[in-house]
Amino acid sequence: MGFLLGIDVGGTFTDFIQIGEQGEVTILKTPSTPDRPAEGVLTGLCKLARKHDSLEGYLSDVDLIVHGTTITTNAVITGTYARTGYVTTKGFRDVLNSRRGLKRNAFTAKESPPKPIVPQYLVRVVDERLDRNGQVLRPLNEEDVRAAAAFFREEGVEAVAVNYMFSFLNSAHEERTKEILEKELPSVYVTISSRVLPQVRMYERGSTTVFNACVGPLLRAYINDLQRRLGLAGFRGRLLTMQSNGGVMSPEVVKDFGANTLLSGPASGPVAATFFARQHGLDTLITIDMGGTSLDVCLVRGGRASITTQSEVAEYALALPSLDISTIGSGGGSIASVGDGGILRVGPESAGAVPGPAAYNLGGTRPTVTDANLVLGYLNPDYFLGGERRLEIGLAETAIREHVAEPMGLDVMEAARGIIELVNSKMANSVRQVSIARGFDPRDATLVVAGGAGPLHGCGIATELDLDLILIPKSSSVLCATGMLTTDLRHDLVRFAPVRLEFPEEAVRALNALREELIARGRELLGEEKVPADRQFFEFSCDMQFEGQFNVLETPISVLDLGPLTASNIPAIKEVFRKHHEKIYGYTLSDSPIEIQSIRLTAVGVRDDPPFRPIAIGGPSPELARKSTRGIWLGGTEVSVPIYEGGRLEAGNEIAAPAIVEEPTTTVKVDPGWRLRVDNVGSYVLWREGQVLEHVLERHAQRSGRQA
Repeated sequence: MGFLLGIDVGGTFTDFIQIGEQGEVTILKTPSTPDRPAEGVLTGLCKLARKHDSLEGYLSDVDLIVHGTTITTNAVITGTYARTGYVTTKGFRDVLNSRRGLKRNAFTAKESPPKPIVPQYLVRVVDERLDRNGQVLRPLNEEDVRAAAAFFREEGVEAVAVNYMFSFLNSAHEERTKEILEKELPSVYVTISSRVLPQVRMYERGSTTVFNACVGPLLRAYINDLQRRLGLAGFRGRLLTMQSNGGVMSPEVVKDFGANTLLSGPASGPVAATFFARQHGLDTLITIDMGGTSLDVCLVRGGRASITTQSEVAEYALALPSLDISTIGSGGGSIASVGDGGILRVGPESAGAVPGPAAYNLGGTRPTVTDANLVLGYLNPDYFLGGERRLEIGLAETAIREHVAEPMGLDVMEAARGIIELVNSKMANSVRQVSIARGFDPRDATLVVAGGAGPLHGCGIATELDLDLILIPKSSSVLCATGMLTTDLRHDLVRFAPVRLEFPEEAVRALNALREELIARGRELLGEEKVPADRQFFEFSCDMQFEGQFNVLETPISVLDLGPLTASNIPAIKEVFRKHHEKIYGYTLSDSPIEIQSIRLTAVGVRDDPPFRPIAIGGPSPELARKSTRGIWLGGTEVSVPIYEGGRLEAGNEIAAPAIVEEPTTTVKVDPGWRLRVDNVGSYVLWREGQVLEHVLERHAQRSGRQA
């Protein structure tokens, strides 16, 4: 086995983790190149190849590259996607831009609608119609399709999304439309809703298909460029791409389903967090990943992150399954400023990679969270990115003084403390939104802290939330890149299934037929990705509701995993839904009939976990890793604290607070009231001073059983 590489192309940094045959780990961060994303990837690969004769020689020893990218997300947010046309059924021209007819804020009378991805004049209608059973009411008018193609050609359209009424029941009209458009517009990217998302609800289906179209040409060009450049450089291994649902897919699939990557950037973080937490028997987690631009927060229960089909990007619906991750603009590069009334603000505006924080000395003059951490002594100005970049503390102090301290009548240290306390409070509130707001007590979870900036703030967030256990993975600064090596191949399939469980025999016939269809498609997709049959697994769920409800609740139906149904299974399925409904909403309707709207299949191709090598075992004393002392500011007082070199710590070493642990790509701050122990793979476990770690871990394992 050769090298395994995980690559996370973020907005500020591109993260790399390399795992060798013996489990040795190499971590690297390089500045991202948003205008040329493949260039940033190749730059990092060249750095990893320094210990080899050449890039070609290095890449010939790489067996697997799994990478995630924000290229599609950034394209939608910034409006740099392909010029896109939309074809739909005559009479339904305005559905896409009407959305659900609701404003995000009902109390803002003059709220502007979001910028449409497809301008109204690029929406063309076709005379065709199916009924609610998928039967043809009006045949497809092919001349309308050709007229739309001619119009799109004149307008320079680069991609087309097709979404007809009830196409999820009968795809013939959409398939024929695709054939005509591809013949008339051979260089245009064409995508149809019956392949992207064959399920009920026309707006969500259409919006998701438009997303797939508008990012398709961009992502296809990027993947082709990356494959070409990797091939020319000597790579002969396997390339996979991260999906929003926490799985990975092959380049051949991603080129046709770019919408699956719209939320893929942070999706692998919770996957990696689960992997590291499993080493301690923990499966109930709150993960926070604080990078240069944003903070991603996710609740993991029973070892699984929540999946949602109700995401939004640029205020438009994305109905594909994705990890339920909350993101706010709080990162190391978040800019601090003083607003009206002298109120301190931090984020969401970010300094990014260029010009970056003022301390980068790249032209930035506004203070950021990184500048505040540097001024307070938490960061070593000579050891940022392992010494590759020197931070200028004088520039950081000047930026904080001019933009925060003087406007608020504070000294520089007070202003820096205020920046840190405010950003910690914002991040704690984000944790409350994914836990307390959903009826979950965060004190029952382990806080898993990641990102280049996260370990500086973990204790502060946990203290505010009254948590007592923190896990900082060894590769926390590149957790998403790590997650790409710990995740499985995954495909989420869905079929419309209008089934009433009050009629068991009919329900069983319909569900069994769809079950076989979905399994066949799942095996086909995994087979194309060369997954052996004994590593293919299938998990079913159904979108269900009590009769008369508008919203559906996705409910795992494990009995479908085991084999075809019989009528005797129907009462158990009803009971599973009633219990799930009560768990989520706090009530159930015992006597109401139950309906299924759609059936879903998750087809999983299981991959081996990466072979992380255990580190050397030592005693409790960390003195061999102590490198210096440094004055840092705690509670308004400068305190001299020990500084430890993370790479020299051994399993079993314990560190008392206050202290700093320096890694090449991150810094861990151990606040007063906390204690740190190094585990067998080099991760850091922090718990409250005065408690016994083993008792804390045992208590959390018991809580996990109650919360699952």
